[in-house]
Amino acid sequence: MKRTSHVQCYSSISFDTSSVLQIGDSQELDTRSYVLAVQREQAIFYENEFLFQDYFVFCEPIEIPIITEPIEIQTFHENAGIYVNKVRVDFAAASSVIHIGSNDSISLETRVKNIRHVMKEKNKDQQ
Repeated sequence: MKRTSHVQCYSSISFDTSSVLQIGDSQELDTRSYVLAVQREQAIFYENEFLFQDYFVFCEPIEIPIITEPIEIQTFHENAGIYVNKVRVDFAAASSVIHIGSNDSISLETRVKNIRHVMKEKNKDQQ
């Protein structure tokens, strides 16, 4: 039995890249987010300096585990609807899902590479 989702009030501050707010049923959700965060003491950047394909973390295939044991799911919906008074989600991070309803399949992927460039401190002898 499919159900109808009723939400009186929803509030949020921010949704990050590839995040999803889904009120109601969905067949399939698939989100992907690649983040390359670079911090430098001196904010000087050059074109084509940081490319996703240059970093292994973005190129390596993700191994999906093989489920060998049978999974049995039984559900009982007492009501024909989902009734929610208030939802407050301050922040939804990369590739996250806020979902009120039913879903058949969901796939989420986030890959993050943090790079920090700091300047070397001069030795007292060099000053």
